[in-house]
Amino acid sequence: MQRHDMLKDLTKGLTMMAAALALAVSSAAIAQMGQQPGAMEQEFMEIQQQLAQIQQQAVENNPGLRDQADALEELVTDKMREAGHDPGAIMEDLLAAQARMEEARTDAERREILESPEVLQAQQDLQEAQQAAMQDPEVQAAQQALEEDMMDAMRREDPQTDRLLERMQEIQEQAQPGMR
Repeated sequence: MQRHDMLKDLTKGLTMMAAALALAVSSAAIAQMGQQPGAMEQEFMEIQQQLAQIQQQAVENNPGLRDQADALEELVTDKMREAGHDPGAIMEDLLAAQARMEEARTDAERREILESPEVLQAQQDLQEAQQAAMQDPEVQAAQQALEEDMMDAMRREDPQTDRLLERMQEIQEQAQPGMR
């Protein structure tokens, strides 16, 4: 049972790392905009923070969402294993890299960690494992159900949720005009 709990903790940590990476990529894209990148980036981050707060409140007020997310994480992990991947080992490698990054003193040290062969391999392994799991119809259905239930709960928490999401998408499209 302890190994299972550790794997769940690692999965949650990995999910947070993926979200942080997505934020960094989105922020970098916005920062590369030609005019007023500071204002657009600021608005984007504010909206992202608002949505995170709405989502947190939705999860707190709907404990079934946490259970649903935990079940999805477990299903994805099982499907990764069935496809021949070791998600526990991958996550341990990424969490070790995250710990080294927290200890790094300079951006150059952090960049060196991120670009190290072991981190790049772990990221590639994770991507392959996730792609294998996401091909499974059971995972797709569970993910779709969680997304719909989460959005419904977020809309109940704050009726402005859809407007915030639309504005965030507009900012992303303005930041990446070639991606439309």
